[in-house]
Amino acid sequence: MKTYLLSLVGILACPFLFSQILNVNSGSSVSIPSNSSITLDGLEIAPSSTYVISGDNDVSRSATAVTAGSNSSVSRVYSSSALLSGFTGTLTFSYLEGELNDIEEGDLVLELQADDDSWTTYKGTIDETNNTVSYTFNDPVSFKAVTASSADATLTVEDFYPLDSKISVYPNPTANRVYIQGEHILQAELFDLRGRKVKTTNQKQIDLSDMGSGSFILKITTNKNISKSFKIIKQ
Repeated sequence: MKTYLLSLVGILACPFLFSQILNVNSGSSVSIPSNSSITLDGLEIAPSSTYVISGDNDVSRSATAVTAGSNSSVSRVYSSSALLSGFTGTLTFSYLEGELNDIEEGDLVLELQADDDSWTTYKGTIDETNNTVSYTFNDPVSFKAVTASSADATLTVEDFYPLDSKISVYPNPTANRVYIQGEHILQAELFDLRGRKVKTTNQKQIDLSDMGSGSFILKITTNKNISKSFKIIKQ
């Protein structure tokens, strides 16, 4: 199998909360042939047939765990700004022992987030020697985020987070200000793509008029200890 390594930030020492590891511009694409793979800073994608990641799409890695109530993922989450649709093949998720958040390695499962923000658990193959958990998808799957958690826990937030309380932000892209819609908002934090916090507020809006054009990550936390991140484009 041919392997292509795409990594802009080393996985052994990543001081940033967010790191962009793949950028596919509008009108461009990345094609992964069958019997090949690419590794995106610790996430290996090995399709069973040629798979194309089309732009406009960014893939980033976060060192902030996904939480749902008292449950938590490992402190490594891969996210794409656009849905990755119709994938078949094997995903191999690498982790460091310091990212486990007290989860036993033997209990690790893959978690994939769908376009409706729900998480689905896949019990795959754990390699404790090489610190990986992998799963082969024989049926097409679509996802926008990948992480790992304990088989005894769930990242699905429906029990904790009613449908009428979902968080949304608008407008996006924006030239000046982003508004936050949702209940129980505790705090909103804005990070650049190097993981540096540039703004924080407890209001349901955040002013970007003094920021330069570019992409940012807006992390919103509720008083129910649920957090959600959005990629914001400042025009």
